Amino acid sequence: MKISDKTMKLIIKEEEKCTGCKQCMKGCPMLDKFCDSPKELLVELKDTKEFQYSMPYSCMLCGYCTKVCPTSVDLKSLFLELRRDTVGINNGKLPGELNTKGIDLHQKLSFSNLFASDIQNLQSDTIFFPGCGLLAYSPKIVEKTYNYLKGKIEGIGIYTKCCGKPTNYLGKEEKFKEYYSILEKEFKEKGIKKVITGCQNCFITIGNKSKDIEVVSLWEVLSKVGIPEDKKDMFINTDKKFTIHDPCPTRNEGEIHNSIRRIVDDLGLNVEEMEFKKGRTLCCGAGGMVPITQGQIAKDHTIRRAQEAKTEYIITYCQECVESMRKGGKSSYHILDLLFNEELEDMEQINQNLMNKWINRYKGKNIGV
Repeated sequence: MKISDKTMKLIIKEEEKCTGCKQCMKGCPMLDKFCDSPKELLVELKDTKEFQYSMPYSCMLCGYCTKVCPTSVDLKSLFLELRRDTVGINNGKLPGELNTKGIDLHQKLSFSNLFASDIQNLQSDTIFFPGCGLLAYSPKIVEKTYNYLKGKIEGIGIYTKCCGKPTNYLGKEEKFKEYYSILEKEFKEKGIKKVITGCQNCFITIGNKSKDIEVVSLWEVLSKVGIPEDKKDMFINTDKKFTIHDPCPTRNEGEIHNSIRRIVDDLGLNVEEMEFKKGRTLCCGAGGMVPITQGQIAKDHTIRRAQEAKTEYIITYCQECVESMRKGGKSSYHILDLLFNEELEDMEQINQNLMNKWINRYKGKNIGV
């Protein structure tokens, strides 16, 4: 496909910065499928002015490349622009081989009255925004988390819509603006000044798009107000060892990393760290919708990431990561399971099917009513 003039300017800029050191390739799941070095790839794109659309849709858009690059080459932004070029060339649609129609349906339903509600139970200027992944996993855990927050933050409301990031990361910029305007309108009408997010993707998306609103992660809040008293040191005598996996969307948020570890300490967990952690964490394999657009690349990387943990059990704070670590052969828990899941001891390590996730979304849309 032809590269747009806007994207070509970005290619030239990044190619001039790139030294070809290959530091980014050590943790990247896809670069070695398309080149021997990013410098080589950037030169080729600059010279040919064309690209294979499978390439940008193989990138998990996790930002690891820029984090480890000595000259801050930003391949994430480049590949996102190439995704937008693909959408533009195809008049707002994507090639059928990328299998993205299911994502489009997910986004449409996520903003519908059938599976989401407007802000509920608001008596202040603060809301809890759990995110669709948590709601699809367990409306009970979301409700218990919200009830705990209500006891700590007077008048907090809850909002059960999606942030729209899947549409944005498909490269469908205009459709994303349409979806996000729904949130903006609700924030403005209800006078929202603070959003507490339970999802790393929502934290980044709302933080980037709503600059006039304070966006705080649930983990920072729980670290400050304290975990439930009956959970303190709950796991201090367990012989299970856990490894922490940090989700990639918030790789640059040091306070989130520290907050999670304070919560883990309060729980009394015996934890180990991965080699690639915090700011240099690796994607779980679910980023950028790559499991849908380029399934084998995602599968290979998920197995790699899960097996980097030396323990059987993994603790993380993103539901997509929980599911990925299970696909990679580990037993994994969301940190909210440890805080609010009464069935933790008998919990099956099985990911829910698509139908059950939508049933949970339906059940969870009116939490707080």
